[in-house]
Amino acid sequence: MNKDRMLRHKSVAGLIIALFLFNYVSSKMINISQSYQPSAYNIATGSTGSFVTYIRSNWLTYGLTLITYLVVWLLLVTMVTTVMLYTWQMLSKQNYIKALKSVQIHFSVFIMIVLLIPLDQLGFKFPVAHYLTIPKTFIDPINQPIILVPVVAMYIGILLLVYRLRRVSYLAISTRHGLGNNIKKSWQQTRYQNGQFLLSIGRYLLGVFIVMGALFLLQASFDHSLKGGLNRDTANMFIAVGIGYFYFATSQVFLLFIVENQKSYQELLRDRKWYRIVVNTVVIVFIGFASSTLSGKTLGQPIKNYIVIAHKGVSSENATANSIINLDKVASKKPDYVEIDIQKTRDGVYVLSHDAKIKAKNGKTYQIDDTPWHVLKNIRYEENGRTITATSFLEYIKRANQLQQKLLVELKINTTITTKQLIDFQNKYGQYLTKNKSQIQSMNQNAIKRLAKYSDRPIGLLSPVVNNVNAARFNTFYAIEYSNINTDISRKLVKYDKALYVWTLNKQADINTSYALGVKGYITDYPKETRTLLQKLSHHAVYANAVLHVVMLQKTNI
Repeated sequence: MNKDRMLRHKSVAGLIIALFLFNYVSSKMINISQSYQPSAYNIATGSTGSFVTYIRSNWLTYGLTLITYLVVWLLLVTMVTTVMLYTWQMLSKQNYIKALKSVQIHFSVFIMIVLLIPLDQLGFKFPVAHYLTIPKTFIDPINQPIILVPVVAMYIGILLLVYRLRRVSYLAISTRHGLGNNIKKSWQQTRYQNGQFLLSIGRYLLGVFIVMGALFLLQASFDHSLKGGLNRDTANMFIAVGIGYFYFATSQVFLLFIVENQKSYQELLRDRKWYRIVVNTVVIVFIGFASSTLSGKTLGQPIKNYIVIAHKGVSSENATANSIINLDKVASKKPDYVEIDIQKTRDGVYVLSHDAKIKAKNGKTYQIDDTPWHVLKNIRYEENGRTITATSFLEYIKRANQLQQKLLVELKINTTITTKQLIDFQNKYGQYLTKNKSQIQSMNQNAIKRLAKYSDRPIGLLSPVVNNVNAARFNTFYAIEYSNINTDISRKLVKYDKALYVWTLNKQADINTSYALGVKGYITDYPKETRTLLQKLSHHAVYANAVLHVVMLQKTNI
């Protein structure tokens, strides 16, 4: 093996380790930095003036967090620069300094990370990109072939464009030319390489399909044959292997955009000596187990005293959400709770609505918190193909009490809310909430802290992303978007005697995964079907879907 190919061989295993170490160190730095910030419960949201005062009082703490982010970015550029110079055989102090000072290098790294965010959605481990991923619940609506196919085609086209411009970084170090000149040269020097790029991407995706498919089938067979939790042990082993493989796949895609001589690199990949395979396999397995352990992706004992929560007051996705017309029907499905969203009108009347605005049939849009109830109640608008008018919260909860149907009420706060407004809410609806044995949730952490002083209802924090869980007494549960949970969060909440609710679970695979991760509350559009599935899982848990989802969809930063 010549020197050039030996360097590239070493860079594969080395890059896997470097990616893991960077992800681990950067996550620790960010977590430590954020631990010094005031609790989000203390962020003043009573008025704009109080919020500005709060920022002025805590600017130093947030400034130090910003500095931490900048340090993480410099570490990322340093790591990428090291890999670049190493694979180009250009390691020298002069080139190192030149690279770190080059705006072109920083720009290239930024573009590469941003464009690789969608791959992190699928389980890849690109650094920093994890913090920019989108909760899967928000992506599911476009997961239709008529939308997905052109989106994927466009994304591959953008990746191809960046691939053609990958030599900009190399030219920025090896020449003194500006960005425009380097873009032109890179475009010229990478002609006739489109097919090579598509074949490489196809090979990586095929590898993912084969590896994850094999792990799924193996776990499915163990789910069928093993009992007493032994199948959970095999699932944890397969999860570690899958995560390790994705670190390997990430390194391959990374090098695809970095290596200067792609032909030599492709020859290396085809040169499969047994000792190289052994070395890479050992590294992959070790990194996989380290990552799954440190990131909380190892499965524990499921929670069997679960509760089922009907999302937005419906019993199917096609039903009319947040409306009293469906209350009797959804209550007949026997959910433990019916979840609804409420918002305040200009004159302090709370109405059911997920969105802050209502678009009337006449085309006019009404901002709920800027519209009085006597106007809003007469506005006709369309919800899931049905024309309705807004439902008052008071009317809804009175009917729910008659049906003895408990509610999970999301207090949606789109702007600031004063303590007086929270007290008014409690005075107006508190007796009905108590009679109903309702629970309350909100994304506004400061508001639920203040409301807890006046309400006897269990209160929880709703979030589309992972929050730092703590032992604060005023919140009794956390409701988190399902692709952002892991067993580490579940264990912490059990330790603090708090419950984990997850939204929105409509697919069997997602419910299977959430059960395996120790979820207590299942917020779903299909409460009856979800309860039936959970009853089966409580007798015999299965983990094949959990292996796929934990590896590919449960987002963690390590």
